[in-house]
Amino acid sequence: MMISKKERETGWLAGPAAGVLFAGSLIVFAAARIDGYSHATKAVSELGAIGAPAALAFNLLAFIIPGVLLTYFSLRLETQSDRKVGPRLLVASSLFLILSGLAPARLDDYQAWTTVLHIIGAMGAGLFWIVALFWTGPLLSRRFALPAWGRVTPWFGLFMFANIAWQVLFQATGVVSPGWGQRIGFFGYFLWFAVTGLLLWRRRLSTISSRSV
Repeated sequence: MMISKKERETGWLAGPAAGVLFAGSLIVFAAARIDGYSHATKAVSELGAIGAPAALAFNLLAFIIPGVLLTYFSLRLETQSDRKVGPRLLVASSLFLILSGLAPARLDDYQAWTTVLHIIGAMGAGLFWIVALFWTGPLLSRRFALPAWGRVTPWFGLFMFANIAWQVLFQATGVVSPGWGQRIGFFGYFLWFAVTGLLLWRRRLSTISSRSV
């Protein structure tokens, strides 16, 4: 499949686009709820749960389309990499993110197949992403000449561990609000893709500029 010059220049922006779409959807759909939805106490998935207002739209805009964008981003990274493990793990993570949108949770039945698939999708996206960071960091340093970002990349896994620790602390003490822990995890996830995409896009533009001089 041939890739146009314009696509080569802008394709990395799929990373930040996914983050903007997720964050915008989370803010807008939460604000539109009139039933007292709170970021502090409610799960993100409740906005797309079965029976929630505009659940289909939220799942599409917050999970499915961002997942497709991140799949494209990860496949693009794979095609330009000499080592494929990291990018393929990122592909797996983004596909699990899509799954979490295709299978909305049923809040009144945690054993329902859609709820189980939603949980698998959410956990799988985070797990594969954490593992991918340890493979992708060295790749960014060596193949894409981003040594500083490559060294920082594995540390982003701490966002997910912070989410887990936050939920454990909530269950044990109740002194923290559970919703913020989940948002810490999502923030780290989409922030990494966004910054990585912007850095690779800027590098691509610099390469084009240097060749035209």
